[in-house]
Amino acid sequence: MNVAFLSDIHSNIEALEAVLDDLQQRKIFEVYCLGDLVGYGPDPNMVVERIQALNIPCVMGNFDDAVGFGKGSCGCNYLPGRETEVGEITLNWSIQNTSDAGREFLKKIPKTRIIDIQGVQIHLVHGSPVNPLLEYLRPDTPTQRWKEIAKTVQGDVMINGHTHVPMARFVNGVGLFNCGSVGRPKDGDTRASYLILDIHNGIFSYEIVRVRYPIKMVCEKLSQLRLPPELGTVLALGQTFDMGTNPIPERAFYDFPIS
Repeated sequence: MNVAFLSDIHSNIEALEAVLDDLQQRKIFEVYCLGDLVGYGPDPNMVVERIQALNIPCVMGNFDDAVGFGKGSCGCNYLPGRETEVGEITLNWSIQNTSDAGREFLKKIPKTRIIDIQGVQIHLVHGSPVNPLLEYLRPDTPTQRWKEIAKTVQGDVMINGHTHVPMARFVNGVGLFNCGSVGRPKDGDTRASYLILDIHNGIFSYEIVRVRYPIKMVCEKLSQLRLPPELGTVLALGQTFDMGTNPIPERAFYDFPIS
């Protein structure tokens, strides 16, 4: 059977709907989400409500935690200067523009799930089994760290998100996958990313899928909401970029308070 795993939607309803349409065409109906439903994008409530309506099981991401509990930081590794400012702005906006019901839903998402599909045990987490919300496991993470992580996986496979970079590797017999990002890819490919595992009687294969969505529409929404233009630039590039060392002085440009 085919099972889909998606992550890091980041309030991008256009990207989510494009992925859901692709899943429907492929007739894949078992779907899991690896966290970060909200943050950065313009439609937190629409994304949360869509995930709830489809009853998609999730694990909590760092933005889900920060928005749900109204925290002052998402725990992201922002560079000092404008990137830090953009992060603060988007987090505060997301907290203020996510409904009470949405925030209650985010608060209750578990930080990890262990599922068994046709004899394959899968450990789902946003960051890592050691640090479920915040650890970045990238393709260039040292081999020794991957070996340490593999020992903590409860099962045959670990699937995570958080880095926004899709990845597949095998360490000491454990499959380690990152399904990339639906709503904010960072690997230079602007298309939404998700992972499919094809599982039959304890044996699996995998596919990382890319799906086009109307980026321009999302950028227009961000502009209409007067959110930082850098958010749209990241979507248009499919990756982050150097935002500079100095914050923009005209902080009064934004209509909502910045803490």
